Amino acid sequence: MSEDTGAVAGSGLHLRVPEVRFGDGAVTHLPTVLDEVGVKRPLVVTDPGVDAAGVLAAALAAYDGPSERLDAPTEPSTDDLTPEALPDNVDGVLAVGGGSVLDTAKLAALLLAHGGSPADYLGAGRVPGPVAPTVAVPTTSGTGSQSTQTAVVHYEGVKRGVSDEHLRPDRAVIDPSLTFGLPREVTARSGFDAFVHALESLTARDHRWIPERDITYQGANPVTRPLSQQALSLVHGSLERATMDGDDRAARRALSLGSHLAGVAFSNAGLGAVHALASAVGGMTDAAHGDCLAACVATGLRYNLPVRRDAYAGIAADLGVGSTAEELVGEVMRVRDALGLPDSIGALGLDRGDAGAIVANTLVQERRLVTTPRLPDEDGADLEAAVVRSFD
Repeated sequence: MSEDTGAVAGSGLHLRVPEVRFGDGAVTHLPTVLDEVGVKRPLVVTDPGVDAAGVLAAALAAYDGPSERLDAPTEPSTDDLTPEALPDNVDGVLAVGGGSVLDTAKLAALLLAHGGSPADYLGAGRVPGPVAPTVAVPTTSGTGSQSTQTAVVHYEGVKRGVSDEHLRPDRAVIDPSLTFGLPREVTARSGFDAFVHALESLTARDHRWIPERDITYQGANPVTRPLSQQALSLVHGSLERATMDGDDRAARRALSLGSHLAGVAFSNAGLGAVHALASAVGGMTDAAHGDCLAACVATGLRYNLPVRRDAYAGIAADLGVGSTAEELVGEVMRVRDALGLPDSIGALGLDRGDAGAIVANTLVQERRLVTTPRLPDEDGADLEAAVVRSFD
């Protein structure tokens, strides 16, 4: 049950981040940013909702050059994108949207450079070389995908990842003003994702016990922990305010920054059981990722509690919500409930009989489980017991 086992990483720590421009009006620098990465005719990846809300026009107001457009699906799958669907007269990718848009853009950049299907690259370290230059402009504060090396896609009923350092965007342009008009439910779901990113990366398995990998999911370490702590403080202090009062622009800015820092932190430290469970549940229900995290967060945190009691207690004290591990778990549940998010896996339509399938679909997610504090039994029996208990 202890985390003090496993191979010791042998080549030191790495920190990989895209160059970022942050602040209200940051999108006015898009022409310069595109020029910096050598893109003259971008493929603009977005979605109809971003366009209809006027956010796409706001993001591209300063750019009047030629472009092509690709609309991303709400939940991308490995079957949604083929080289034939991509224009051949573009020289890079500009993503403007939320997590699904950013993930689709990464896959488009991959296929523009190397062809094939996204399914060919599932897993870690399978991209053969650099992808098309990519600039990411997030319009939500949650996924942190503008700073990560992973694109999440549905594959055979499971949310899986294409993960490779070549997928990390070349530039991120983060303009909080693009989030000022976000609907309450989008703010809640995406912000809860950032909340869990910060918490799981802060409490991830220590880097000393993580073997060398093809991606920088290397465990929590002295570089990532301060980023996770700052991200958690920012998101915890702003998420409810930004959700309940969409005109609270200070809260929107803090949430935008916290989301990005959480993305930087977790893409270098890794995540854990909460995200692995949520991806399994998402693949089985097609529920939004933030809803799946909310449904699974109690199960995942309580599963890790035996090896994270002291860490959870310290975080509770840092956030000013108590002095015990149970008080931290209680605060996470309080935030979830205040946001009106699902409070259990059962709330998404699954039942006890689905526990085995949930765990089977969780165990295939090696990218996330390597850094979870409490490693599941080989057959997943202990994790399945935790999932079953969640239906009580």
